[in-house]
Amino acid sequence: MNENCLDALKGIPDNSVDSIVTDPPYGLNSNDNVAETITRWIQGERDFIPDGRGFMGKSWDAFVPPPAVWDECLRVLKPGGHLLAFFGSRTQDVGALSIRLAGFEIRDGIAWLYGSGFPKSHNISKAIDRAAGAQREVIGSRPLTGNGKTLKSGFHQPDGTGAGETVKQDVYEFTAPSTHEAKKWDGWGTALKPSFEPIVMARKPLIGTVVENVLEYGTGGINIDGSRIGTETVTINTFDNGAKPWGDAVGEPFTSRESVGRWPANAILDESMAEVLDEQSGITRSSSNKGLLPDIRSGKYGSEYGLREDLEGTMRGFSDSGGASRFFYVSKANKKDRNEGDTNNNHPTVKPTDLMRYLVKLVTPPNGVVLDPFTGSGSTGKAAILEGFNFIGIELTPEYIPIIEARLAHAEKQMQKEDDLFD
Repeated sequence: MNENCLDALKGIPDNSVDSIVTDPPYGLNSNDNVAETITRWIQGERDFIPDGRGFMGKSWDAFVPPPAVWDECLRVLKPGGHLLAFFGSRTQDVGALSIRLAGFEIRDGIAWLYGSGFPKSHNISKAIDRAAGAQREVIGSRPLTGNGKTLKSGFHQPDGTGAGETVKQDVYEFTAPSTHEAKKWDGWGTALKPSFEPIVMARKPLIGTVVENVLEYGTGGINIDGSRIGTETVTINTFDNGAKPWGDAVGEPFTSRESVGRWPANAILDESMAEVLDEQSGITRSSSNKGLLPDIRSGKYGSEYGLREDLEGTMRGFSDSGGASRFFYVSKANKKDRNEGDTNNNHPTVKPTDLMRYLVKLVTPPNGVVLDPFTGSGSTGKAAILEGFNFIGIELTPEYIPIIEARLAHAEKQMQKEDDLFD
């Protein structure tokens, strides 16, 4: 739907959507308007957004979405349905507050860690020399790639040129400070290298218990086994002496089960960040058996699995080895991903389809409906289709609609090819 999301959401029936996975505006230049905006939200102006421009001068990025948007998202989402929303590292607090004000429960936060970011930092030493009109001595240089070209999302240059901007020089020059004050502040800047984006994980309040909600609406939980990390198999031994794990009825024995892969973590890596982590951690090995540890409160045996009984047994571990990245989901980059469907995808904030597939699978029940009220270039929709879900997308900017349609059509063709392969 090519429409303002607040208007489009009002046309969606109550309790009809299973999950919402979205990459909304981050409002990166909104620091001066936070107090006034929150005050107006609380006073009843739930759709208020201050004037301004954010990322790359875009007016749609003036601020994070107001509570009025999340009010409608809460209404159309089934009870117990989950919302996953990306935000910028410096605006996640306001974004999460807006979601809270709509009545969502904040369940967790997921950190997406990546290695492609480049710091857009203000060089204080250079600025001091520039203000003084002082000439700096060039002491070295390096070539800049893509001169005269517009950089795509995720790419930055050492001179501070970022996504959507044009590289204007052939080389980046390294210069030495000239004035006394510039020498004093040499090496000082104003920003860290961006290496993560937070994802707010929220849930619409349940109707009754989790069990009642799941049986009535098919929502309320997250797909743990479908989102496990890695392919190793772990087995938890059977205890036949009346062990009582937490949550089971008294007297019911703890039954063993096998699971493929580790429990999903609230951190996600990209491939470059996984390599960095493995370089730092080196090769480690998981034990094959984990002894039961005594509970410090009772002196009884227990473990991280929740056992709290006098047991003489062990739990079988993964017995694997590798870098520390094996404990986290690692999203794979696909160079063709952005422009699949014969598109010239110029959207500035395209998320990897592999990452979005993992997220929609985590919070959407089988055959469920995924909603994205800020569709952008269609990455959530593409991921939903490839995972076998239905999709509803809303996008305000007309120029992105052909890109969305082409990418979704390409995903449909991919699914059809897979269906034909197994028929």
